Amino acid sequence: MEATHITKDKITVAFSRNEIALLSNAINETLNAVEAWEFHTRIGESPERAKEILAQLGEMLDKSKQM
Repeated sequence: MEATHITKDKITVAFSRNEIALLSNAINETLNAVEAWEFHTRIGESPERAKEILAQLGEMLDKSKQM
């Protein structure tokens, strides 16, 4: 993992395929372990947003397999 650009509001990071897989797995496990009613309090984001991010990570992994 390498931060390629950092500003006050945004950080651009380059991840390896394995790092993306790790993040994807961690989000998936969190979605399964934390109940919806407490998700935002414990995680700081909604389960819906976590699912969106998980889907985006999955798309990235799929694209990397095609290369």
